[in-house]
Amino acid sequence: MPVTEKDLTIDRELSQLSGLLPILRYVTPINVTEARAAFFDGFGEPSFEYRPLPDLSEVSQRLAAVDVDGAVDPVVAHMARDKKRELEIRLDLMRSRGTDGFFLASVELFGHVEKSTLDLAHDLLGLTESGEGSETISAEDFAIAARAEIEHYRATYPELDSTVYVDDTIAGIMVENGDLYIGTETRFAFDRIEQLIHHEVGVHILTYANGSMQPLRMLEVGLAGYDENQEALGVLAEHLSGGLAISRLRTLAHRVVAAHLRSEQATFADTVQRLVDLGAGTKSAFMTAMRAYRAGGMTKDAVYLRGLVRLCEHLANAGNLERLFLGKITLEDEPLVADLIERRVLSAPALSPRFLETDTARQRLEKIRRGQNVREMGGIAA
Repeated sequence: MPVTEKDLTIDRELSQLSGLLPILRYVTPINVTEARAAFFDGFGEPSFEYRPLPDLSEVSQRLAAVDVDGAVDPVVAHMARDKKRELEIRLDLMRSRGTDGFFLASVELFGHVEKSTLDLAHDLLGLTESGEGSETISAEDFAIAARAEIEHYRATYPELDSTVYVDDTIAGIMVENGDLYIGTETRFAFDRIEQLIHHEVGVHILTYANGSMQPLRMLEVGLAGYDENQEALGVLAEHLSGGLAISRLRTLAHRVVAAHLRSEQATFADTVQRLVDLGAGTKSAFMTAMRAYRAGGMTKDAVYLRGLVRLCEHLANAGNLERLFLGKITLEDEPLVADLIERRVLSAPALSPRFLETDTARQRLEKIRRGQNVREMGGIAA
């Protein structure tokens, strides 16, 4: 049974407003290279610069006017209420950029760094790396590989309009509104290219595309709280397509430690030094600290490990994996999505991740379904 026009109107308005408030674009510094050089030259805490914010007052007025209580379908109403609340927090986040209020809003969005997640991070930091470095490729070369992967999915879904940009104002790599942005100075380990492609394209872009095919566009831009499951699926894609290298697990662990130190009000410099003490290179330590301290501080980087643990538990409990690729959803929303599919409001995902097609991926996935946890995936005995 299709949803009503009223439901669709609410969905469209919330989705449009979500597209106007992309968090990473407005909270990630655009002068990372200069700030890093100044920091290591001894000029103290880095001074980050950001993109101008959109007209938040206009977005706020439009959001206030969305009558989510007017939704007819109970599942749509539930999703809409949660999404409106999330967008209200996003507005608070952006209004308070550069202040302590920003960090408080980030905790509302992404949660605290729980002791269990911090303990796991320290366990993973106990892993010993081989010490053998990989050759690296440039941002432009990575962009070529990413475009080729997008073309693979476009063969099935010609309407896929995702684009890859190499941008000198981007630090690292991110997907936003279905497009992939790569920092000009970013380099990628040659032996991890395929895994990162599956993470960024096979999860972030694919779920955007699958969501765009549904009548409810909130699945395209993301249901409330979707980040944790998105990043968990991304790391799972890395594992299934090539295994989780110790260096990658340590990077995720360093992110948790940095988010925790920001929560404990450590200084930026102390956090960088702590990460170096825990085995990070100086450039990597700076970038990880930047992610935790940008715009006033964020706990977002704790969601990678926390989400991966929860996703593994979901799969071990016979949880459905296919529906998680229907759009940008949470584990909690998966039963609601199943209900909408059963009522033919939604259809099954049109695109399936390419990384799930190999025998190796199926074998690794089966181990997780049998109870393999993140420690075991990383080579630590349970």
